Amino acid sequence: MKRSTKIALLACVSLLFNYQLSIINLATAQQPWNYVTLQESALDEAYLIAPPPDLQQAISDAVDGAEVRYNILYRLTLLRNGLRFDDSLGSFTLDTELASRLLPYLVSHRYWQRRYAHLMEWAFVDTSRAALLLDIDTSDSRYGRYSPITWLGYRYQPSTQWPVVFTVRTNTRKTQHLTLAALQRLAEWGAFATDEQQLAYEHDRDEVHRQQEYEQQRLQRHLDSLSSIGDSYGRHADSIIVAMQRDSATHAEERVLADVQATKQRMNREEIFLMSLRSARSDYMFGLEFNFYNCFKKTVSSIEIAVAPVNAKGQVQRDRFNRDVRTVRCMGPIRPGAPAQYTFDELFWDDRGRIKYMRVTSVTFYFPDGSHKTYNGYEKILKHTLNP
Repeated sequence: MKRSTKIALLACVSLLFNYQLSIINLATAQQPWNYVTLQESALDEAYLIAPPPDLQQAISDAVDGAEVRYNILYRLTLLRNGLRFDDSLGSFTLDTELASRLLPYLVSHRYWQRRYAHLMEWAFVDTSRAALLLDIDTSDSRYGRYSPITWLGYRYQPSTQWPVVFTVRTNTRKTQHLTLAALQRLAEWGAFATDEQQLAYEHDRDEVHRQQEYEQQRLQRHLDSLSSIGDSYGRHADSIIVAMQRDSATHAEERVLADVQATKQRMNREEIFLMSLRSARSDYMFGLEFNFYNCFKKTVSSIEIAVAPVNAKGQVQRDRFNRDVRTVRCMGPIRPGAPAQYTFDELFWDDRGRIKYMRVTSVTFYFPDGSHKTYNGYEKILKHTLNP
């Protein structure tokens, strides 16, 4: 075979390979977030991903010196013979043919706003399965079988395959970044916000709380038994057997008191000030019972608490009177190491069944010397709660 023929064949093969590669790249770029036609881009916003170098050069030649920046958000305006791109630093216009070539690299902002709003309805994940994909502390039993997802936002990235990255957090309190592919796998592995699964989550959570209350009651019964035995010891102090039993019971009581003391030390060290929070619903009224513990080294004169009602999706829900937050004050004094209980029966009115529970969003402690200390944010307050 002549050398010229070989060169021609190699050139054909090269062109065919490059053509197939361009088709593959275009197919990768053509994702459902892109516009189908130029007309659908009117009066919208889009994130412009950097196109291939040849298209960048064609755009640079067409805009006649105007600055074109990539991997940023533009506002689009459809013109009679093209498309205008506007951002905070300026604008440029492309004709219809060039703008149509650029469509695979435009990521619709409106589309991802709707998609993100839908994803935010995922309130919890099945811990036993999603832990393989997400960073979840499976030893944390506060939520039962399910762990909550906190949605922190999303951002664009210069990629035609996965141009959006979502930021979430689970019970580990660590920020995690997920692509759409990871979220699709997560949906298959138990992300949910349906009423039935919400009830399952609440059932598991209530079961954990019931178990905790049972252990507390059992401990109290044991302490009461020790007290009654102690009274009996006073009447039969001359009995050697009773004296031996008293010694044994004393050791048991000492162990219990040691456990209590260790718990108090941990609460003081970690500033755990909210022992438990119980909600009560009467007819259409929502109330709360707070069980505080003074973990500080000085007396608390009063406590100010901000509470928000939350619906089944974990979103703040206004009540019948358009209230989305109530602030209550608990009067002291509460001495260091002492507990205190406060109950507020009527905080929110809900005759439509939209409020599912209440969330503490801010706690401020006031001290006699005029100083105060504030904890803001539901997630932060959870870290300072003994039985959330």
